[in-house]
Amino acid sequence: MPLKRKKSELYTERQTVSLTPEQMRRLRELRSVRARKDGSLVHTTDLIRDAVNYYLAAQEDLPGSRRAIAKGIEAKVDALDGKVDAVAQMLAVFIERVTRRREQ
Repeated sequence: MPLKRKKSELYTERQTVSLTPEQMRRLRELRSVRARKDGSLVHTTDLIRDAVNYYLAAQEDLPGSRRAIAKGIEAKVDALDGKVDAVAQMLAVFIERVTRRREQ
């Protein structure tokens, strides 16, 4: 069984962030909702970490993010579609030529 690390060992970097009163109100509200749902204490810092992770995963210009991966896959699928269309066109021309020769 792997050893479980303390949060203090995981999070070694520190950053101070100023929030608006509305942002803090929404964080407190979300914390309350999650605490009721899970039945456990939810820390605001965990909510902020979740928000940062979600934001980073959605950035298309950040290598390794979900959006960057999806964008790369989309480009490859588009290129593959173009190649399939070209091969389908070549096959149609080939079938047309063979059909014409048989009819002659």
